[in-house]
Amino acid sequence: MAVVTFGSMIDHFDSDLAEVLSTALSRLPFKVVWRYRGPAPRNLGNNTLLLPWLPQNDLLGDPRTRLFLTHGGAGGVQEALYHGVPLVGVPLFRDQFTNMARVEYLGAGRIVSLGGLTADKLYRTLREVSGNQT
Repeated sequence: MAVVTFGSMIDHFDSDLAEVLSTALSRLPFKVVWRYRGPAPRNLGNNTLLLPWLPQNDLLGDPRTRLFLTHGGAGGVQEALYHGVPLVGVPLFRDQFTNMARVEYLGAGRIVSLGGLTADKLYRTLREVSGNQT
């Protein structure tokens, strides 16, 4: 399972970015739980559940969780590190860039830049970080 949330300040994305994210997530060979309040993206996969709220720490503590896609906020990063869940971070502002740089330095995840983000690039990174190369 993958847990996806971009914090309490980001409820949804513009349609282009939402499609990039949903396309990449739809290609994953496991379930995805995504905190998202906007209109459902057209490319939403059958593997993806959109929820307006999710119990982030509980899901990160679930042994089936293989991946956390996040903005890199301090709370989520600490929870993922505590539970040993690898992270893919798409930092948006403030401390998120530094938090994710530390995660990458520790080998606990990877940073993906929002600029020029494509579904293929995100998908490849998600697969690498989740340990599923096939």
